[in-house]
Amino acid sequence: MSTYKLTPLEELRLEKKRLREERIIASQRLSYQLQYLNDNWGTMLTKGVASSVRSKLAETVDNLSSGSSFSVTPFVTKRTNPWLNLVMSNLPLIGSLSWKVARPALIAFAVRKIPSMLFGKKRKKIK
Repeated sequence: MSTYKLTPLEELRLEKKRLREERIIASQRLSYQLQYLNDNWGTMLTKGVASSVRSKLAETVDNLSSGSSFSVTPFVTKRTNPWLNLVMSNLPLIGSLSWKVARPALIAFAVRKIPSMLFGKKRKKIK
C-alpha cells in the first residue's frame, strides 16, 4: 500500500491552518492574562510594595540589632536614620508609584487650564 503524499500547496495550507489555530490560542491566553492583570493590578502592586518594604525593614533591623561592623550597605554610618535608608533604597519604586498616581491628576489639571489660558474667559461688560 502506498501512502498519500501531500503536494507542496496542500502542505502550505495545512501549515497556514495550524498557525491560525496557534495564533487564536495565543491571543486567548494573552487576553486572559491581560484581564487578570486588569482585575488584580492593585493587589499585585500592594503585595509587591509590602514585601519590598518588609524585606528592607527586616534587613535594617537585623543590621541595627547585630551591631556588627560589617554592613550590607556600604558607606552608611550608624548616625543615619534607618527610615532614610529604606526610602532611598526604594526610591525608584516610590517614584514610579507616585508618578502613576499623580499623572491622571496632572493631565486633568492641564486639560482644564490649557484651554482657559489659550482662549481666556470672555466676560460680559456691564453697561
